[in-house]
Amino acid sequence: MASDPAPPPVSHSPAAPPVVPPGLVLAVVIVVWGLGPPISKLISAPAVIAVLYRFWISFPILWLLAAATGHRLRWRTMRRCMLPGAAFGVNLLFVFLSLKAATVAVLSVVAALQPGIILLVAGPFLGERPRLWHVAWTMVGIAGTALVVLGAGPTVHTTALGVVYAVASQLTFVVFFLLTKQVRSADPGLHPLEWMTGVSLFAALAVTPWALATSSAADYRAVDGVDWLWMAFIVVVTGILGHVLMVWTHAYIDASRSSLYLLSMNVVAIAAAWPIHHEPLTLLQGLGGLIVFGAVAAVIRRPTSSPPAARPAATASPAAPAKLGA
Repeated sequence: MASDPAPPPVSHSPAAPPVVPPGLVLAVVIVVWGLGPPISKLISAPAVIAVLYRFWISFPILWLLAAATGHRLRWRTMRRCMLPGAAFGVNLLFVFLSLKAATVAVLSVVAALQPGIILLVAGPFLGERPRLWHVAWTMVGIAGTALVVLGAGPTVHTTALGVVYAVASQLTFVVFFLLTKQVRSADPGLHPLEWMTGVSLFAALAVTPWALATSSAADYRAVDGVDWLWMAFIVVVTGILGHVLMVWTHAYIDASRSSLYLLSMNVVAIAAAWPIHHEPLTLLQGLGGLIVFGAVAAVIRRPTSSPPAARPAATASPAAPAKLGA
């Protein structure tokens, strides 16, 4: 762990123009996150064990990547990671639990509510002011996602507990998402690798007591054979790649907009569940997918809302934004 020098200057002004288009980076996130639920469902181990392994494998990999690129985890960053990291750990636990009790489609329809929740809190929490056009198309996008999910008909099945897990997973993800966005907007110089290293550590620490209290020795041996292949995908692609890229985009895209764009990952998830879990796609689901993509395209065409008045910076010289891959 790197010692803390004097805290870096914090800027509340927008990050400098990126080298890579943020929309393109977000498109990669949409694909890799969309593949996450159907691939996670292939892991046969108990949910809490799968999540425990995922975080304790991710943390040292992220730590090494951060150290190798000159972005070691600092104590200052660790303190800021505690709450979002714990929320992220509990979120992923609920995701795995919901996938054990329901189809991918059920988790997706609950996830579709996320942009609506973020619209409600982005103003007071982040100072974002979405336009009426944006709000209206977000509602259209949510409706389209519901059509994608419910259009599967009898193949959609769940239990009451599955719905509870799905709702809990989304609420905890919103906490993680908004806190990360807040920190990244306030400090564009914070590198995504450093941030996700700290988040993964506290996520692992949050899940560990639950695993120790509820799991037997046999549960820890349940990840075996091909499970490790699916685990590697979740750790490296969905986890490390997807989340590091998402943290980077937070410096450039409003949370109320990016959460709408992320609706597209539900279309990816359900499309992938067709060949992987034999959950067939219907014409109605295809129509819903087109509505989702249309809503995203409509918002992309309009400019973002006017930024809030800049708050005084901590110092006269703002922090340089972290570069992708820097």
